[in-house]
Amino acid sequence: MVKVTIPVNSNPEIQLMMKNKTNSQNITVTLASFWRKFFAWIYDLLGAVAVFLLAMIVGRLLIFVVLLPWNIEDMDMGIYLSKNYFWWLYLLASVQYYYVWCWVKGGQTIGMKTWRLKLCKSDGQLLNWKEGYSRSFYSLFGLGMIWGLFNKDNQGIQDWLTNSYVVLLPKNYDKQQS
Repeated sequence: MVKVTIPVNSNPEIQLMMKNKTNSQNITVTLASFWRKFFAWIYDLLGAVAVFLLAMIVGRLLIFVVLLPWNIEDMDMGIYLSKNYFWWLYLLASVQYYYVWCWVKGGQTIGMKTWRLKLCKSDGQLLNWKEGYSRSFYSLFGLGMIWGLFNKDNQGIQDWLTNSYVVLLPKNYDKQQS
């Protein structure tokens, strides 16, 4: 079984959670299984749909306010937007930004937190923005994780290409940080 060691004090977000800890400690974790990552992905779809809908509402409101002086009917705007590639690009970019922000800022999305998973590089560091966006593109809307069924380290294609790992955190990980 492949082990990845996460140096806890190397990450500023984790250091903030370790207010009472003064010594540097390492936490040894195992790589997450395909099924655990799959169920986290299913759970994350709920967050993605929520971000998609929020982006749609905000975008429609902004467009409505801009087009209000021209008195364009709402139905015409809906038809126009459904055929506009920039509109769909905006919605997809909003969902992508949600995932990348979660990976860069804390290494976990909502689904990953629920299933005690964390995304990190082999040295325990979080991904930077470039690596996060690269991982997002390589994932092919989550289909890249199927590669993990055939990879000896259980890495999806997006993890393999960005040299990152999805690890399973110990049950008492949050308690150790407080």
